[in-house]
Amino acid sequence: MPDLLSLLKDPLFIDIVVIFGVYMILSLSFNIEYGFTGIPNLGKVLFYAIGAYVAGVIAAWIALRIAAFTPKTPAEGPAYCAYGAPQTITEVFKTNPEFAIGVFLLSLIIGAAAGAVLGVLASYPALRLREDFLAITLLAFSEIGRLITRTEWWPVCAHYGIRGIATPFAWLGEYSRTIYMFLVLVMAALMYLLAEKLVNSPWGRAMKAVRDDELAAEVYGKNPARVRAQAMAVGSAMAAVAGTLYAFYLGSIMPDDFMPIVTFLAIAMVMLGGTANNRGVVVGVAVLVLVDRLFNASVLERKFGIPLPDYLANSIAYLKYVVIGMVIILILIFGPQGLIPEKPLKTPVVEETKKRLKMLARKES
Repeated sequence: MPDLLSLLKDPLFIDIVVIFGVYMILSLSFNIEYGFTGIPNLGKVLFYAIGAYVAGVIAAWIALRIAAFTPKTPAEGPAYCAYGAPQTITEVFKTNPEFAIGVFLLSLIIGAAAGAVLGVLASYPALRLREDFLAITLLAFSEIGRLITRTEWWPVCAHYGIRGIATPFAWLGEYSRTIYMFLVLVMAALMYLLAEKLVNSPWGRAMKAVRDDELAAEVYGKNPARVRAQAMAVGSAMAAVAGTLYAFYLGSIMPDDFMPIVTFLAIAMVMLGGTANNRGVVVGVAVLVLVDRLFNASVLERKFGIPLPDYLANSIAYLKYVVIGMVIILILIFGPQGLIPEKPLKTPVVEETKKRLKMLARKES
């Protein structure tokens, strides 16, 4: 029992589990857009960042209002960018449980709504652009958004970022991050169940029809533009939820946390596990999160007793991207469908047909 408690309080274990949950939601959102609908959203990190920005702005603004904070010196931008604001924000989280939980729930709701709206707006280029051009356009949008927030003090304090955000359980003391870890896992499980329910519904069949043959889908009465907009709205809302969870875990929101590598890592997870297969996504996320978190010189030395020479210790953080790239290449060569290939949707008709075939097989035997 003491070993279990120490494990649950271990910072590395908490970090791996929380990042697994966050990337699971982010990768599921990409799978809905690309795996099931065929939208190559290389700007996924933009919607992830929206959730984090909304969480940071709402939490910081309300916390300073509660504390009646007044900057000693005028700040460039909002009051939460001023000197002393982060400490005040953290203190409010630690001393006001109602505020901490309330602002977390509010951030989730508004962040998801903002992500959905932005997703619908981003779906318009998908009506005219296809594949490569659409992917590059969405990637450009995400980088433009990052560079704007990095240079402008409004709304996220430029390169300095919003700091002082704590978990919604900061008032519980040493177990706050452990409880938050379980909350992230519950949210990831709910998002998985939601994704499964959606893709195995008539709407899920419409997404796959648009992905496989847009003209045929239109002939059968489907509206490809509407299906794409709906897929982008759902996927972007899920990505914003992941960003909100990440912001409350990390405690600070800085534009450089939302580089294109976040998108590419989520894509790699989906490709490794298998596109259009949510179970495969979970496997891909688990594998690459472990690679991402364990390829760290200090972790290898402190946790596993593996000292590294200086030249390798300084470059191992970049070596993990080489390993991830090699994994993707091997998957594309030897198993293009991923570790768990795409399977037919679990629709009522398919399930009923399977049952009848099994009954017939038993009767014949």
